[in-house]
Amino acid sequence: MLFSVNEVDPRDANTPEQAAKIDRSIRILTIIVIALAAVFLINMLSTRVFAPSSNYKNGTAAMQEGRYGEAVEYFTAAGDYKDAADQLARAKQSYANLLAGKEDAISYMSAAMPWYSVTADGMFAFAKDPYEKAGALVLNPGEIIIPDVLDGILITSIKEKTFLNADTVTSVVIPDKVTALPDSCFYNATAMQTVTLPASLSVIAQRAFINCTSLQSVTVPAGVREIGLRAFNNCYALTTADLGACDGLTTLESYTFSECYALTEIALPASLTAIEENAFVNCESLKTIRFGGTEAQWNAIAVSEGNEALLNANVVFGG
Repeated sequence: MLFSVNEVDPRDANTPEQAAKIDRSIRILTIIVIALAAVFLINMLSTRVFAPSSNYKNGTAAMQEGRYGEAVEYFTAAGDYKDAADQLARAKQSYANLLAGKEDAISYMSAAMPWYSVTADGMFAFAKDPYEKAGALVLNPGEIIIPDVLDGILITSIKEKTFLNADTVTSVVIPDKVTALPDSCFYNATAMQTVTLPASLSVIAQRAFINCTSLQSVTVPAGVREIGLRAFNNCYALTTADLGACDGLTTLESYTFSECYALTEIALPASLTAIEENAFVNCESLKTIRFGGTEAQWNAIAVSEGNEALLNANVVFGG
């Protein structure tokens, strides 16, 4: 029997030099793999051990130095390291106190009362459904005091239509840093009897209080320079309105106080130069106007049609 033997072509064999090169390549590749694995492990250790520890340490230092905003960031990054969660709560409260400028600042309102929310840039919002479902859990469910600080964020604005149709809210206090009441902010909040406006306020947008049929009186802060169209339209229970300190207010827009049937007295600033059409239409009970300026200034105001109730009222000059 004959056997065939496969002979190896000498050209297919690696020379010693080639074998050495392959060996070096394998060693280099092994070193790279080991190095990458080491980097990965170090990164994991850093993320899970070293970074949280470092953030915790930095957060503690920031707290001691009164840098509460930074402390919030550090303790947040520390995650569940040691008691970082408790330290984060302390940092948030301290930051809230600093921002609000007082010791009783509320910083966890949204966690305890889920009908509040705040955006990163400080815009406050209200959710009617969870608020009403809370019911008996709320001590005074109709009384809303918007906090200066919510979840460690300073409240500086309010979302449009925040209290739209909020017919269970009886009173609202707006915080100090808010500068504007947006369009339709309290539209149809029919149960609201009182509202407290901050000195920081400069704008009351159109329809802000339209159909607030239980609102009884309003004092507009001195800094308000603009009151929009129909701002107090259909406030049937409104008896007094004080705009006397608003020395930057020049115009009352159309229908500002229209259908305020119970309005008996209003104070207006000397800066007023124009009262647009129907600003006081159907204000049948209006008896007294306290005007901050002189009779000559009053007579110089451009009063459009539909304001007979205003023109027929008794004007008291000088305040």
